[in-house]
Amino acid sequence: MHSIEDSEHQQDLRLAAELQAALLPTECPADCPHQLAAAKNRMCGSVGGDFLDFIRINEDQTAVVIGDVIGHGVRASLLMAKIMGVLRSRPPALARPAEMVASLNEMLIDLGNRVGGVMPCTMFYAVLDLPTGVSFFVNAGHSSPFLVERPERSIQHLGFHDLLLGVEKYTPNEGCITFTPGQRLVLYTDGVCDAANPQNHRFGEKRLRELIAAGSDLSPQELATTVFATVDAFRRGAAQVDDETIVVIDRV
Repeated sequence: MHSIEDSEHQQDLRLAAELQAALLPTECPADCPHQLAAAKNRMCGSVGGDFLDFIRINEDQTAVVIGDVIGHGVRASLLMAKIMGVLRSRPPALARPAEMVASLNEMLIDLGNRVGGVMPCTMFYAVLDLPTGVSFFVNAGHSSPFLVERPERSIQHLGFHDLLLGVEKYTPNEGCITFTPGQRLVLYTDGVCDAANPQNHRFGEKRLRELIAAGSDLSPQELATTVFATVDAFRRGAAQVDDETIVVIDRV
């Protein structure tokens, strides 16, 4: 009896993993001018809590989101699917990052209250204006993205953090950049930097920063692939302990 139940459980997990993988895009929509993008994701278990999306809002705007539901497994995967469902169901609201993130925060708080727990989640959410490159963003406790000047191989962090979502109500702050040709935006979840080798040394932000700068001539897909391959080599056979996601966007 137990073997049958275990087999059914494993089959359910495989199906959940396939469904989750199908939810996560690997590139920007083909009808997005001036942008080239690639994304890679791998969960540390069958399913996980990392998520990303590119959502076309209207002819001129695209929303880009990356996030990390705190925790692992089925609970985290259900919550990330809920968040992605809400985002995809509200295209007009997506154009206002602070309002959209505040609404998601309230949803997570309400959900936590109903189940008697906290539903914490980090998120970086940006709206890119395709013709002009003007981009408004909110960072809700997420790892700071890197903005790269590709010809000069210079790299900087994108500023401030607000609180993570699902803990308390607040009004998110919006940042703004003008994303110009030759620039690259790299988004990632903390699992990339937290990857550890058998000596328990972390891959760390410094290594990631140097890798991104050195890979300025690579395409978005090539850089994303290189990052994961380099993290694997650093890990030297140690187990993956967190979900890992990277998104690379070029302005062309």
